[in-house]
Amino acid sequence: MTETLTPPATGSPLALLFDIAATTGQLTNGLVQDEERDGAETAAAGHIYTAYPDTLGRAVDHDAWTGFPALRDNGVQPGAVAHLGGGLWLHHTISSDADYHDALTLLVPCTCGDGYVPSLLLDETDLLELLQELRPTSGRAVHSGDTGGPYCASIQAA
Repeated sequence: MTETLTPPATGSPLALLFDIAATTGQLTNGLVQDEERDGAETAAAGHIYTAYPDTLGRAVDHDAWTGFPALRDNGVQPGAVAHLGGGLWLHHTISSDADYHDALTLLVPCTCGDGYVPSLLLDETDLLELLQELRPTSGRAVHSGDTGGPYCASIQAA
């Protein structure tokens, strides 16, 4: 028996149920995104307070983080960013590999002004070494290996 599927008639109980399901799905998706944002902010603040207690834990307030939901189509986990001033940003996420570990990246603007250089921070010592390198340039990354002209090989600024 072959049956031709036709859309439900407007105003029918089935059409109403489909509308309810669509609205509920949108509400649920919005709630999930809100939870992911909140979770990303909490995870970022918790990570810097435990792994960077003498540096970022003292300098970055827990309210400084802005969370972002996952981008499922691109396989990107929820994350959070905090502006440090001077164009520097922290980005925190939980890696999606088998270990699910915290990944904290310092995004540093280039001296050329065309982009940012990301530096994955492994621990507080790593951060302190990077800050010592950045101090003479007031928080700008110097890239000396470029041969393609005035443009750097960093992440392009939007």
